[in-house]
Formats: sequence, C-alpha cells, structure tokens
Amino acid sequence: MNLDPKARESPSPRSPLTERLKARLPSLGVALLQLGLLAFIASRVVQFQVVEDYREVVGNLETVHFRRELVGDPLLLALIVVGMVIPLLSVRIRREPVMLVAIQLAITGLILFVLWPLTQVFAQGFRAAQGAAGLSLIQFEKLLATPMVAKASINTIVIGVISAFLSTVIGTLVAYTLTLTDIPWKRWLRILVVLPLVSPPFAVSHAFILLFGRRGLITYDLLRIQEWTIYGSDGIVLVQLVSDIPLVVLILMAVFASISRDMEDAAEDLGGRPFRVLRTITFPLVTPAILTAALLTFISSIADFGNPMLIGGGFQVLATQAYIQLIELFDLQLGAALAMLLVIPALAAFILQHWIANRRSYVTVTGGAHTGHIRVLPMSIKIPLFGLAFAMAGFTVLLYGSIFVGAMVNQWGFDYTPTTKNLVGLVTAIPQLRNSLIVSVGSGIVGGIIGIVMAWLVARQRFPGRGALDFSATLMYAIPGTVVGIGYLIAFNAAPYFWTGTFFIIIIAYAYRRLPVGLRTGVAAQKQIDPSLEEASLDLGASRIRTFARITFPLLSRAFFAGVIYIFIRSMTDLSAAVFLNAGRTQLYTVRMFRVMITGSPSEAAAFAGLLIVIIMISLAILGRVTGKSFVDLFRV
Repeated sequence: MNLDPKARESPSPRSPLTERLKARLPSLGVALLQLGLLAFIASRVVQFQVVEDYREVVGNLETVHFRRELVGDPLLLALIVVGMVIPLLSVRIRREPVMLVAIQLAITGLILFVLWPLTQVFAQGFRAAQGAAGLSLIQFEKLLATPMVAKASINTIVIGVISAFLSTVIGTLVAYTLTLTDIPWKRWLRILVVLPLVSPPFAVSHAFILLFGRRGLITYDLLRIQEWTIYGSDGIVLVQLVSDIPLVVLILMAVFASISRDMEDAAEDLGGRPFRVLRTITFPLVTPAILTAALLTFISSIADFGNPMLIGGGFQVLATQAYIQLIELFDLQLGAALAMLLVIPALAAFILQHWIANRRSYVTVTGGAHTGHIRVLPMSIKIPLFGLAFAMAGFTVLLYGSIFVGAMVNQWGFDYTPTTKNLVGLVTAIPQLRNSLIVSVGSGIVGGIIGIVMAWLVARQRFPGRGALDFSATLMYAIPGTVVGIGYLIAFNAAPYFWTGTFFIIIIAYAYRRLPVGLRTGVAAQKQIDPSLEEASLDLGASRIRTFARITFPLLSRAFFAGVIYIFIRSMTDLSAAVFLNAGRTQLYTVRMFRVMITGSPSEAAAFAGLLIVIIMISLAILGRVTGKSFVDLFRV
C-alpha cells in the first residue's frame, strides 16, 4: 500500500464552464418551468383548427381544400403572459421557484376567471351583433328605445335604495338591541334573526307566497283579503328586507360590541337623556359601519334575481330583463348591455364601501377603553326595541314553519290534509341534488385552496402587483351573480373551450364567486401567526413547500375548512349564476327547485326548500364543530 501523501491526488478542479453551468442550473430550471406552464396555458386558450376553405370541381372530381384557422383568444393569452412577467420583475421572487409559480398561477386564474369574463360582458355590450367587428352603441340605443328596459333600470335602483334604507334602519336597531341591552331571550333571538341567511333567498319568497299569496294562509284563509296581492314591488321589498336585515345585524353587532362606553358616560354625566345619547353619540359612532351595511345591502338588492322572478309579478328589474333577453330571446348582445347597466352601480357601491371601510375617522377604542357594557335604558325605549327584535324572530319562525308545514300537506291553499307524497316526490330530484353536491363540494375545496394560498401570498409576501391581486380577488363580491353567469357564458361557450354546461365551469365560477370569503378569512388567520415560525423553518433548510405544508397550513386549517364549508353552503343555495351555466346533464338542485316553485304545486316546492334547508343546517353544524364558533358567529366568516 502506498502511504505517500503525495500519492493521494486531490480531485481535479472543475472547469469554469462547469461552475457556470452549475450556478445557472436553478435559473434554467425556472425558465423551463415557465415555458412549460406557458405552453400548457396557451394550448387551452388558443388552438389551430382545420376548417374547410373552398371546394374545387374539375370534371367529375370535386376537391375540398382545407386551411388551418386560429381559434380562441390571443388577447387573453397576451394578458396572461403580461401577468406572468410581472412577478419576474422581483429578483427575490425569481430566486424562489415555488413562490414564483404560485404567484403566476394566482394571477393567471384571476385574469382568466375574473377579469376576462367581465371584459367580455362589456365587449359584447358594445357589439352590433354576434361576431361583428368594431364597437357600436346600437345595443344601448335599443335599450333607450325600449320602455320596459328603462323602467326596469329605474325599478332596480328604486328597489335597491328602499331595501337598503329600510334594512339598514331596522337592522341597526335590532343589532343594538341584541348587543347592548339587557332584554330576555337574547341568545335565541340572535339565532332566529340571523336564520334567514341559511336558506336561498327565493325560498323566503315562496314562504311569503304560502302565507300572503292569492291562496295564502293569512291573507286568504284567515283575513279573507282578496284585493291586495303580495306580487309586485311590495313583495320584492318585503322579501329583501327579511333576507338583508340579518346581514346588517351581523355587521353592526360586532361594531356595537366594540364601542367605548366612556363617551356615552360623559354625555350622561353632562345631563344627556338616554334617547338623546343614542341619537347624538352612539349611532354617529358607528356611522362607517352603517354606511358599509347600507352599501352591501344595496348591492345584494340590485343583484337579486330569484325573488323578482318568483314574486315580482309584472314588476321588472334589470336582473330579470337580462335573463329574459339572454335565455328566452337569445339576444346575447342586448343581455350583455343589460348586465353592464347592472354591474356599474354595484361596482360603484363596492368601491365606495371599500373606501369607507379603510377610513379611520371614527376610532373610539384605545388602551383601557371599556367596551361591550350593557346599557340601562328606560322602559319607553327598551320595550319598543325588544318588540322589534321579537317581531323579527317571530316572523322568521312563521316563515320557516310555513315551509316545513307546507311540505307535509296535500295541497296548500286548498287541502291541508297531512301527507307524505311531497317527500316522495323528492326522489325525482336525486340527480339534481347529486349534481349540486358535486358542484358545492368541488367549489368548496377549490375555493378553499385558492383562498388560503392567495391569503398567504397577500399577507406574507411582497411582490409587484400584490395590491392589484388582492383587489381583483375581492372584486367578485361586488359582481352580481347574474353578471357572473352571463360573463362565463359569453367567455367560455365557444372554441376552444366549450365549457358551458360542464361541472368544471360551474365549480370554477362558484369557487371564484366566493373567493373573497376564503381570502379574507385566510388573511385574518395569517395575521395571528408569528412570521418567525415560518422563518425558522426556512433557516433550518426546509423548502417553501415543506414549510407551508408542515407549519403554515396546519395553523390555517380552521380558516381553510371554514372557507370550504362556507363556499359549500353558498354554492348549494345559489341560483343567479347557475341558471346560465347549467345544462340538462348538470342541472342543479336550486334550478330544479326554482322551476318547481314557478310551475309546480306550492306544497311540492315547500318540500324542495325544506330539504335544502336541512342540508344547510347539517353543514352549519359541521362548520360549528370544526371552527368552535357559535351559530351566529359562523356567518361572520
């Protein structure tokens, strides 16, 4: 054995070329990943199809000539490329392939499934006809020349303003009563007041018809009223009040609970009477929250589709007119123009609400502030407030009771004999119920994953376009479901997609429609996690994926499952987008139930609504078990 140290030759030094290749290997891997991702997206957005060009006849021989034609949306592909380039402007992001791909996928998803459908609505609204080139105002000229459309536009704004005003006033008083007074049965009153959020809004319309319709239990059987009818603007406003007041109550209960008692004590020490303190101190302190609630209920009211279709009678609004033009009259351009008229006030209200929510002019809670104290009110104020809250809760019991009782009688309004035939009739809706469960579970999982990943990017990372990504992800909250359905129908109903009527596009539409909930829930949860936990994992050599899977996600699991179940619930009860995107094979339970309510017997429709409410209640019980929240707090996710 040769023990001479000189015999041990050191490894041959690597050439400069090898060192440079090794240093550039991560960059090359990232570049290949970018090219692969871009190629995949391009293959889905644009394609070449072989189409017939012309025919040539020579003697008895006919020759057909073909050519390749580009189909799809090159402009969409260009926007996606620009979106994918923006994160590359950050040197730090370029060095982290996992984060880079996550940001690029998030941007691509928002461009493809949020911004592009909305731009297609506006683009179609400015076209003279299907496939016409250039811009035209002819659709808006048609709208101005159609008295029904002009009337529907005015009706939409008027109904939105009235519903928002009344819902905000009543909801503010109820929220104050259930938060800061010592009325009895407060816990049960809170549950019953919030309960209408469980069911689809048009189920509330059906309950109104059962009670106050032409053969309503109260108006016809008890009071014998035949001159007045619930159908029309009065019915729409009443139904929207029942649906929107719980939203106002939820928003303002949290705000009232955080008001400092000190300013009210000072006013009372200076001789202020209780009613004057309420009017000049308490309610002005929650002005931003009141305005926010009013704007959100305005958006909800003008976007409502199911209630005006079911209980509106001949009273037309923009949502129903857009449905009629697109689905019944097959006028895509005029339907898109109507959708534009619907989205403009909703988007304006959303931007105004976003601006109000970011203001800090009404801060009253500082260190040592006393909040959440019960106010001792005179009976002259306490009794009317308790009566209002009790009336809301009692009316909720009446509405839900009519649905479940109506499902168990032979023919509501004519024959109240108990029967189970309506429950047996639900067997025919099993395929639609299965479809709804597939779509709701799928959209819940997809929306939950997208929401939690985007929340991680928005709350933890710094990259070019982060603010725009956050705003775009939240934008869907302001877009009415009718516009979402029309936008997806226009954008993805032609080559190379042909996605309309498939489970895929309905799941994606619902996932992105409710994305703001998962995003905001995830961001709130991220703020409660110390960033040093993730930093320590990275410092110890763990990759981004391993850190997210082993550290971040377990800490966000409650927020994730809350978002999943919330999206599931909202997807199970949605109608406005579903009527445009589902087909015979993918018909959803809410669409079938809505058609039964229009054409079937009231008792059969009540059975459909009752089953859906039971499913949602079970889902809420699971959500409460997962999150540890009370029934009322569940709706604040």
